[in-house]
Amino acid sequence: EFKTPIVSIRGFAKLLRQGELTREEEVEYLDIIISESERLAALSTQVLNLAKYETVEIIAEKSEYRLDEQIRKAILLLEPKWDEKDLQLQVNLEEVLFYGNEDFTHQIWINLIDNAIKFSHQGGALDISLEQAEERLKITIRDEGLGMDDHTKAHLFEKFYRADQSHQSPGNGIGLAIVDRLLKLMGGEILVESEIGIGTRIVVLLQK
Repeated sequence: EFKTPIVSIRGFAKLLRQGELTREEEVEYLDIIISESERLAALSTQVLNLAKYETVEIIAEKSEYRLDEQIRKAILLLEPKWDEKDLQLQVNLEEVLFYGNEDFTHQIWINLIDNAIKFSHQGGALDISLEQAEERLKITIRDEGLGMDDHTKAHLFEKFYRADQSHQSPGNGIGLAIVDRLLKLMGGEILVESEIGIGTRIVVLLQK
């Protein structure tokens, strides 16, 4: 995962150093270097986060906070991404006061919503809801994106697993591993329903 962007950056930097390029080629190669360096930085951050969460055994820092407001803020943080894809958002969040670790749940929403945006089609729909169901809270994120086959679903939460081994699609295979680890620490559960060409429905269940 680290090698791919490093090789790209080095290769295009060597071409730029040769100085035999048109201005258009220089701009194109510089854009690639910037993009790959940003991908490398994001990957480094995700690896550090996963390493941090893997050493945690007990959730020590807990507080009371509005879970619906936290999810709404996560959606707003990702607005540039879903706006760029012209996604039609349907958000239905019940007011919920939750007792837990704010950093943990924030990471869960950011990773899941970001993932749904990445694999959504241009102009598609993205539905996000929060509801109270008996003894548990139910958070649902549904997209109309690429969808997944059974093999992908079986390996979805493994570190560095990517369905697209060509690396043409975005992502680094760490975000969902972080989600899985955090939910296990919290005693939560995640359910995945997906169909190729139809989209994916993620359901997170948390204890009240």
